[in-house]
Amino acid sequence: MDRTHDDPFFSIAQCNDSDIDLGLGALLIAKDAYPELDTRAYMKQLDRMALEVKGLIGETAEPSRQIAQLNHYLFEENSFKGNQDDYYNPRNSYLNDVLERKLGIPITLSVVYIEMSKRIGLPIVGVGFPGHFIVKHKGEYLETYIDPFHGGRILSDDELREQLETVFQQPTPLQPEFLKQVSNREILARILRNLKQIYFKAKAYDRAISASERITWLLPDYAQEHQDLGYLYYKTHAHGKSLKSFEEYLRISGNPPDREDIEENIGLLKKRLAILN
Repeated sequence: MDRTHDDPFFSIAQCNDSDIDLGLGALLIAKDAYPELDTRAYMKQLDRMALEVKGLIGETAEPSRQIAQLNHYLFEENSFKGNQDDYYNPRNSYLNDVLERKLGIPITLSVVYIEMSKRIGLPIVGVGFPGHFIVKHKGEYLETYIDPFHGGRILSDDELREQLETVFQQPTPLQPEFLKQVSNREILARILRNLKQIYFKAKAYDRAISASERITWLLPDYAQEHQDLGYLYYKTHAHGKSLKSFEEYLRISGNPPDREDIEENIGLLKKRLAILN
């Protein structure tokens, strides 16, 4: 059965990026693990938290004060923090768990930060910095980089370069593409990629497939995602779906270096399907 017809996440994935509700999308991802999850309750929690921050900020329009008060509220009053001790726990990728446990990974803590900022009128966006997701404040003349995983720390250019050196194991220039805003759909896809990897390693292939399918809904033109989904379907003997995913991978990618291997896989799948039929 094609579950796109009754999965509300599919509807979100069809929206223009600016119309995607990031918080709701993240909560719908969590419904895979928590089918009875009340998304409205957690959206109301975000609304309530934002009202409390507005009370702290008062009438000031000074962005630095707004950021400071938001950091104080999230990381001091409410003790949100990065889960460094159990980083790969899937609960770190589910927004309801992050809101309840006050623990998360860079991407989900950034979602909380972005959603709170949106509600108080602070222009904060996500940044897919190499090796570590962060957010930035888009000021009129200045951009401020903030690390929600480490308590809302304001990152200097030198600190950003140090992070790059850690990732690339050599001095690396701070290039503009490292600091670009990422789209809402890419943020949701990044959460799903984390879950796909976690569940694949745990051999929980059905959960990994659910995450992988949703990535293709968000990013239908990303060839690699269709290839990954093809292999996951194959793992669960869903040969018809595997075949379609591999064919879609070749259609999108044109002439990839692994084309011969994929075509061999397609041939084997067609033979198996012919035997089964």
